[in-house]
Amino acid sequence: MNHCPNCTNKLYLEPIIYPDSNRRNYYITQEAVNEVLGRGEIPEVVLSEAKYADNAPKIAVLLTRDKHPDRALADYSMPQTIVDAITLSGGKPCFITHEKVAEQLARISPEGIFLPGGSFDVPLSWEVGEAPHEVNLQRVEAYVANIEYAKQHNLPLLGVCGGMQVLACVYGAKIARVAGHSTNLKEFAHKMEITPNSFLSRLLKADTIEVNSWHKWAVSKEDCGDNILHFSPDGVVEAVEPKGKWHDFVVGLQSHPEYFVKSGYEPAVKLFKAFIEACGNGR
Repeated sequence: MNHCPNCTNKLYLEPIIYPDSNRRNYYITQEAVNEVLGRGEIPEVVLSEAKYADNAPKIAVLLTRDKHPDRALADYSMPQTIVDAITLSGGKPCFITHEKVAEQLARISPEGIFLPGGSFDVPLSWEVGEAPHEVNLQRVEAYVANIEYAKQHNLPLLGVCGGMQVLACVYGAKIARVAGHSTNLKEFAHKMEITPNSFLSRLLKADTIEVNSWHKWAVSKEDCGDNILHFSPDGVVEAVEPKGKWHDFVVGLQSHPEYFVKSGYEPAVKLFKAFIEACGNGR
């Protein structure tokens, strides 16, 4: 499965729950992607289950990674929570692998960019307090390519977790290990204190919101670049708004608000609806 029997460039995401997780994902195998690339074609990743209006703004979404024990290579994957958050808010997710990113973006012509979370290598120059080690930068380069595309085309951008960290680092920040923040994706862990007179304060109309927490790295307060920051009560950076950003809606959150859109948590709903609306306003 995972690819069209007529050997087109279309790759169909299928549902899965990985053995080490109770979260519903979609996936395609790396082998299926390699088959398309080996024919000199550009992958077109399709999720037949997704429901959206014909005129829904197209949102480019980088695929994440998960390793299934039955396969030698890690899968391309996509949490259902991200699909739900985008589609319920009025957008059309368009999924992108980490190869030939510029070509995929040119084919899709998205109206917005969503950068998901995940665990992946970054340039050593972005890390604080780490010994030199080998890194594979393909995935982070795909993130940076999406940021550059959004900047060149004046598109809204929303990043979460690792997506927020890459956005911050592109704008001069560094990241460092943090303890006590890898707790639970599906429950609130602590509050986020929102900086007054910021984009998020105007959007959410709140001083604090509840957030979940699932990360072992965070933006370093001492190496934060030219960014507006929002914090947890213990001083960990929880959100980033780059100064001098190319569009009003360019923001990253360390938490995973996509987990609370379907349940109707107001700050998460406001965030995603405003994101999709900003994407549609560029038409």
